[in-house]
Amino acid sequence: MTDMPVSPADLIARFGGSARAALATVANGTGYFAVTPQAPYDGSLSTAEQAAQLLTKAEARLTEIGSSKGALLFVAILLKDIRDVAAFNAVWDGWVADVAPPARACFQSELASPDMKIEMIMIASCAAPA
Repeated sequence: MTDMPVSPADLIARFGGSARAALATVANGTGYFAVTPQAPYDGSLSTAEQAAQLLTKAEARLTEIGSSKGALLFVAILLKDIRDVAAFNAVWDGWVADVAPPARACFQSELASPDMKIEMIMIASCAAPA
């Protein structure tokens, strides 16, 4: 029996998505994904309300890839309006209150939808596949 070479693509797990992008990927025990508020985006919601929606989705995605918010390594936070950072931080601080928080950076950014006020890019440590 000969050992067949393993391609790098065989070592990457992809979760959901479409022809354009996976919802998440995991390679070498690290998961990568972006998360947005609940679609369709409701522009009448505040940044804090959209952040709460987004963090609920993030927890589900972390579970799906074999991780948790306590295993987050880094989060990039993209806000439509950086003046909303204090309102966002109030939601974030409550979400990470029971774990050691990850490193993070916060930016103002033009987002893909005019109704979206926040998006996050998350990197997390993941459990080894069973």
